[in-house]
Amino acid sequence: MKTQMNVTSLRAYQELLSTGAISKMEHIVLNGLKKLGGKATNMQVSEYLNVPINGVTGRMNGLNKKGYVQANEQVKNPVTGKLNWEWKITIN
Repeated sequence: MKTQMNVTSLRAYQELLSTGAISKMEHIVLNGLKKLGGKATNMQVSEYLNVPINGVTGRMNGLNKKGYVQANEQVKNPVTGKLNWEWKITIN
């Protein structure tokens, strides 16, 4: 069942990309968020994808404005001790 869900999600993300609904980098960030369990902070996605944080934050904000992710809750950043928003995927 998990494999089918992953295939379905991959098709959905590819459709968003092919229709121009999201950019290539937004697709990469959204897919990274999905692979992190559907919830993560910008820093967690940045580290997972091995891209600079500024390569994630703008894309995540764009995905939020388009309704594909939403702020879920604030979590403590283990490095800085500050609260960071954890993003959650809102589409299947």
